[in-house]
Amino acid sequence: MQYEAFTDVFTNEFKSFTSRMWLDYCDETKSPYAKTKDYAGYVKKNFKWLVREFNRRNGKEELNIK
Repeated sequence: MQYEAFTDVFTNEFKSFTSRMWLDYCDETKSPYAKTKDYAGYVKKNFKWLVREFNRRNGKEELNIK
């Protein structure tokens, strides 16, 4: 990934995006025996994917190098 791909990660928009994605994750893994990660753990584990997805949804997919 290019350095520029990470420029928006400290914005309120990125924080809002990651919060929504974490809530979706919690809803999808809701069961009596499921072990879900807290918000910080989720962001840490999925950080690169979150950045790529955020850029893709905001029309900056050219910043995502595979």
